[in-house]
Amino acid sequence: MQSNYKAWCLGFAPLCVGGDMESVAVQEFSRTLFNIRPDIALNVAQTIFQSDVRSLLPHVSVPCHIVQSTKDLAVPVVVSEYLHRHLGGDSIVEVMPSEGHLPQLSSPDIVTPVLLRHIQHDIAV
Repeated sequence: MQSNYKAWCLGFAPLCVGGDMESVAVQEFSRTLFNIRPDIALNVAQTIFQSDVRSLLPHVSVPCHIVQSTKDLAVPVVVSEYLHRHLGGDSIVEVMPSEGHLPQLSSPDIVTPVLLRHIQHDIAV
């Protein structure tokens, strides 16, 4: 990422979104990555990958609806299950038949009904 930001973007976008470079969603995500200054993107990535806030999870007391793709290379399903078990408030996990870390881009037809269901109903267990 640090040595060749554009190459990193081209490789990361399809993995993150879930799809190939021909996908409109992947192309759009790539475009947004290219618009970020490389030094800022590196700083954000380091913050994300080097942070561990698991000790704060018991303090989260609001109901949470955890939405997860079945095939997410960045965050596997086991992470959602961990969150569900360790959050301080009620939560549910909904694993969607989608790919990528950004299913709202790759599979909006799957994500939209999930979000609407969450907005319209009490998700507390």
